[in-house]
Amino acid sequence: MATAQTTAQTTPPRSDGIEPTVYHPREGGQGSALDIRNFNLWYGETQALHDTTIDVQKGLVTALIGPSGCGKSTLLRSLNRMNDLVDGLRVSGEVKVDGFDIYGPGVDVIALRKRMGMVFQKPNPFAMSIYDNVTYPLRVDGITKKSILDDTVERALRAAALWDEARDRLYTSALGMSGGQQQRLCIARAVASDPEVLLMDEPCSALDPIATAKIENLIADLRGQYSIVIVTHSMSQAARVSDNTAFMYLGRIIEYGATDTVFTTPKVARTNDYVTGRFG
Repeated sequence: MATAQTTAQTTPPRSDGIEPTVYHPREGGQGSALDIRNFNLWYGETQALHDTTIDVQKGLVTALIGPSGCGKSTLLRSLNRMNDLVDGLRVSGEVKVDGFDIYGPGVDVIALRKRMGMVFQKPNPFAMSIYDNVTYPLRVDGITKKSILDDTVERALRAAALWDEARDRLYTSALGMSGGQQQRLCIARAVASDPEVLLMDEPCSALDPIATAKIENLIADLRGQYSIVIVTHSMSQAARVSDNTAFMYLGRIIEYGATDTVFTTPKVARTNDYVTGRFG
């Protein structure tokens, strides 16, 4: 599914009583950023993701919603193979970026993670200066030329809407920043290596409403420059920031479509029950 679909598509009925997945993503993407096909994941004997199929469109914001424990963060962390660190992990199916399967043989996982910037639930700046936080990914790659580092710092901080607040304190500790500033710094660090995709795991859950609004505005500004996948427990946030939304339940994607459709006229009864607050 390399382009957006204009009509809803449904997978065959399942025997577990859960509705078949319905797809009706928004038009307007620039092709496929991530093409996930029949992806399954197990932790030991426990299956956490079931037959996940979704086309994440380039340049758009895709939200993953659903009740706690439904597999949202597991799916997100599968996209840059962070789950590889878990003992007993097994996967099947495909996750493709530019036509190659990220779980295929010989994949350079470190190189993959450079293409998939990650922002976590809580701000996690390093105990170093703002400048060194932003340039850390470049220094790991052996880039030390000051002009390149300087340009990257300004570019990344501007992209994170933090340049004006940080330009006069670049060599002070990042730990002295507010929580909202620290999270925007983590976004700047994520974009410093110019990734193709930004993965955000509940990036506002530890922030106050003012800081949350700044992060949401930042996501809107980054839309089009990056393909963004965001996990959020806040349905109102998903409605505000995303183009497409995937509703997950018990490790399965139940419905994936244009956000306004998922929230106002969902095609699946269980999606409607969740977005209207009947469970979750």
